[in-house]
Amino acid sequence: MGASTMDRGQKFDRLDFDLDVADVDAGEDVLVVPPQMSSELTVLSERWRWPIDPRHIRRLGDSVTDSRPGKNRPHQGLDIFASARTRVYAATNAQVLRVVDGRKSKNQTQRRAGLFVDVVTGPDGNGTRWIQRYLHLGAVRPLVSGQALAAGDPIGEVAEPYTSGLAAESHLHFEAREVRSDRSYGPPVDPRRFLPPLERTT
Repeated sequence: MGASTMDRGQKFDRLDFDLDVADVDAGEDVLVVPPQMSSELTVLSERWRWPIDPRHIRRLGDSVTDSRPGKNRPHQGLDIFASARTRVYAATNAQVLRVVDGRKSKNQTQRRAGLFVDVVTGPDGNGTRWIQRYLHLGAVRPLVSGQALAAGDPIGEVAEPYTSGLAAESHLHFEAREVRSDRSYGPPVDPRRFLPPLERTT
């Protein structure tokens, strides 16, 4: 198959999974969107796409909640369960904010997040930009801050259990947060408000 006829997923070579460890704190209260990130992003359509091909989604877990059974902390995203090494894709057009490898961090929050990618979208119909966070990755493609992503571009792969984050079952933790007027990350909202109905959750 020629390169010209290959789709984004086929062009994504797993041998390209090399990560330079980013020295960035993952604490939600200190993350700020650089002002230059917003200039070239296109206006979002109403619906995002699922960051994992729905055919490969086993089930959906916790979404945004104040508390979870057996947990002493809130849940800030949507857990999308899929096999380890399942491809993860950009849910919308966006720009990369940061890639953080917290798997061996001394910071407990970063260890829980594991290897993750944060991106920022263009404005939606109301002028709001959104942060999308893709946590518990096993590997990521080479990404740099400011890099443009198109909806459907590959970002990485779902991690093996216990290797990125602390979960016993492989899954993507997908977050959505509004960009505040001071460019900081707003509180998490349920990503399902942006996603199309999921017709297959085997």
